[in-house]
Amino acid sequence: MKATLKLVVLLMAPTVLSGQGVPGLSVLVDGTTRSIPGEAIGRMPRDSIRMTFHGQDAMWFRGVALGSVLRDAGVRTDSLRGPALATRVVIEASDGYRVVIALADLDPSIGARHVILADQADGTALPPDEGPWRLIVAGDQRPSRSARQVMSIRVLTEPR
Repeated sequence: MKATLKLVVLLMAPTVLSGQGVPGLSVLVDGTTRSIPGEAIGRMPRDSIRMTFHGQDAMWFRGVALGSVLRDAGVRTDSLRGPALATRVVIEASDGYRVVIALADLDPSIGARHVILADQADGTALPPDEGPWRLIVAGDQRPSRSARQVMSIRVLTEPR
């Protein structure tokens, strides 16, 4: 079965927009590209997650909720039902590393997973080998889904 592509979010490389210090996003929805400027992302609610990687000291990651970015791109993330329950979010890093999160995991009435696209760690901007965005998934026993250098996000729904 082939999945239907609903949305692709492409992150601009580490380009910083107009003094905000927040990289912008280009969003491809149903063949139409939409830019989300850094200023708009900067106005999205900020959130933090404390995470430990490979025995190192825990760090505080700060960024925007993945659900906020998806909602800004026109994807419903709450009160999901029917086909939306078979929707997955594929996050891909610059090295081709990919992880999947069920859209229902982001719905506060179903999975309520705490997932952010972080641009800061312990109060400073992510270094180039981790940013401009790093996916942080709270509650994972291993940080395997906390992909560095996130470059694209695809939202796919399984056909009936």
